[in-house]
Amino acid sequence: MRHSEKVVLGPGVEVLMRPIRETDKHLLAEGFQRLSPEARFQRFFAPVVKLSESDLIYLTEVDHHHHEAMVAIDPDEGYLIGVARYIRTLPYREREAEVAIVISDEWRGKGLGKALLSRLAMRAREEGVTHFLAVILADNSNATELFENFAPKKTHVRRGEPGQVEVRIDLPWSGEFSDSALGFALRSAARGSHRYRTWRRMRRRLRRRKRAEAKRETGKTD
Repeated sequence: MRHSEKVVLGPGVEVLMRPIRETDKHLLAEGFQRLSPEARFQRFFAPVVKLSESDLIYLTEVDHHHHEAMVAIDPDEGYLIGVARYIRTLPYREREAEVAIVISDEWRGKGLGKALLSRLAMRAREEGVTHFLAVILADNSNATELFENFAPKKTHVRRGEPGQVEVRIDLPWSGEFSDSALGFALRSAARGSHRYRTWRRMRRRLRRRKRAEAKRETGKTD
């Protein structure tokens, strides 16, 4: 996927999503400046104030094989609002890649993280990556929950360095893990659409649950 794709996160909430480009340096630099100090620290594990020119080169001039990054752009403002990235760091572990994600403060809680990770997972699978490894600060509960819920039955959490946790995610194929956010996203993308209608799916699940409970109650009274 080299072109921009419109992704619907919810009613009236749309973003543009695509792989990162060399020409995105200014977007990345501006997006980084809009992050809160806490968000910057959670991403880089250090109080980084500004991305250097060499940082911007490394983060945008990727080979889209060993190093891939998906960006999300606000279609109204043109701002970069999220980045999900994987990097194969060890040549003898071709099927493992470290993954990281950062979302603009004002776009958190809208499903953007799941949408970005699903696209990144598809790219990783296309390139032969079978699992992600995320290193997260222990107090970054939002990121931990995001990764844990992504593919619940294939996610493993363990302690890392002091103050950190490591989350390993075995990446499913598009037909696997129907109960996970990733499985839903992969199937949607395979059909040519990628829409997060969380509230509608939740409502359908509640209706099914109520019908099942009603049947059980009927069986008890018969």
